[in-house]
Amino acid sequence: MNEKQIRDDFKLRLAGVEDGTYSFSISCKKEFFELAKISNIEDGDLKLQVEMSKTEKLVDVRCHFEGYVVAPCDRCLLPVTLPMDIDERLIVKLVPTVEEGENDDDDDIWVMDENTYELDIFQFVYESIFLAMPISVIHEDDENGNSTCDPEVLKKLEELSQKEEEKEKETDPRWDALKNLKFD
Repeated sequence: MNEKQIRDDFKLRLAGVEDGTYSFSISCKKEFFELAKISNIEDGDLKLQVEMSKTEKLVDVRCHFEGYVVAPCDRCLLPVTLPMDIDERLIVKLVPTVEEGENDDDDDIWVMDENTYELDIFQFVYESIFLAMPISVIHEDDENGNSTCDPEVLKKLEELSQKEEEKEKETDPRWDALKNLKFD
């Protein structure tokens, strides 16, 4: 699937569409994550269910994401599968003319010209997934509380940590002499 085909999946037609509620299904797979350049996601399979309610002056887009993404572990760099179950909402106000800076106030409310042909939600979907990612991605511990990260990497991290602790314990004798100064 090429870039244009992927991007076209995220374009919701507005022109000539009667007022009402419409449902769409979009699949976010590896090609989407590569195109969106979400740097910390290597792969995934998210099913996106979009429900668009359109009236004369308002478009209400509700998105439900369900599936998983694969990202590298922050500790050992091996892939971690993260389940996702996200609900997001986007409100689009349709106005005769869009004033400059009108979209700057709120990320969940967009203001668009009422003659807009289609609504491109690619960036909204990208941001929703990116913001749903945990701050740190680390393999979960097993039932005994032991890390499930790559044991070789954990061993190397432990060695480096011990060397760093030893360095911190060593002090410069010139600074040690300053500790003996007394101020009255």
